[in-house]
Amino acid sequence: MPNPPNPRIERSRRAVLDALNQSFPATRQELSRRTGLAPSTVAGIVRGLLAEGLVHEHPAVERAGRGRPSSPLSPHRPPGYLVGIDFGHTHVSAALATTSQQVVAEDRAPVDVDGSAGNALDRAGALVAGLLDRSGVPAGSVLRTVAGIPGPINQATGRIQSATILAGWAGVRPREELTARLGGEVVIANDAELAALAEHTHGAARNVSDLIYVKASHGIGAGLILAGRRYTGAYGASGEIGHTLIQEGGAQCRCGQRGCLESVVSIGEVWRQLIAAGLPLPERPGDLSLDALVGNPVVARIVADAGRRLGRVLSDLCNALDPAMLVIGGELATGGDPLLEGIRESLRRFAQPAISDRVQVRSSSLGARAALAGALTLAAAESVP
Repeated sequence: MPNPPNPRIERSRRAVLDALNQSFPATRQELSRRTGLAPSTVAGIVRGLLAEGLVHEHPAVERAGRGRPSSPLSPHRPPGYLVGIDFGHTHVSAALATTSQQVVAEDRAPVDVDGSAGNALDRAGALVAGLLDRSGVPAGSVLRTVAGIPGPINQATGRIQSATILAGWAGVRPREELTARLGGEVVIANDAELAALAEHTHGAARNVSDLIYVKASHGIGAGLILAGRRYTGAYGASGEIGHTLIQEGGAQCRCGQRGCLESVVSIGEVWRQLIAAGLPLPERPGDLSLDALVGNPVVARIVADAGRRLGRVLSDLCNALDPAMLVIGGELATGGDPLLEGIRESLRRFAQPAISDRVQVRSSSLGARAALAGALTLAAAESVP
């Protein structure tokens, strides 16, 4: 009878695979730094992974100075394709990529995601079908689809947890619905969590072990990477900061309460304030990009005030979690320096000094594609045993 697996060795093996999936190619020395495992332990694990065909070793790269040339490693990728889908509040995006995350085709369509799950899911199915058709890729070649949803997902039941946050999705099982439309394996995750994963893997917080990504758009949500891993909470509802009460008796929020963070800090609310200030703007807040407007002192003041209100809630979150970095994404992040400085001002005022003095506040480097990039990242990571 074979010996049972050693739990400690299995944890170390998984840590090495996770580190390699998150950012590759990587040398054994880099994997040792990322995982905190001894170089000899990493070397032994890599030997086993190479023997199993789970890892590919590239030709050695000469390094300046002394020492042996380093041999970069990459996870083995089976032939096939991945699909990523991002359900925003007002759009659906989809991308087709190879298992090495090279995007083959991508598309986006406007749709009222909040109002009707059926319409949004149908549009997503049509987008994916169009990508496959244009690229000449048979549906059976798609190994995995990962979709990001702008709301809390019960990991046990697969249902959308809040009928007030996504009214048109009450009781819907998005994984089953997308599987019926697309076939194959489908994974569902929160969109802000996927964006956090992408920024951690490819973007502004690359290799930062503890970070909070904030999606400040039509809604406000956060994705958490803690100790190098995506954190979803016990029931899949972590990061739902948009419905934190910050203004007693304030504006009505779609969740039914008044004065939620989302009701006073969102791209829609900023858009309304800019209209009230007499600024010429597009017809819909979904078309609003602040980067060309913040040179106007009125715009900068409104955006900075939004940053201060957002920063007030983030200060409490930082006090609880002590992240190394805050990454701000979504349409509101196009407000740039005025928004970030407003957030920093609140951190200096409300966060513990040991935290506010060290936490970095940055804009997303992946912009509007962060959640979509995260969907492809998770799809690729999940394809490795």
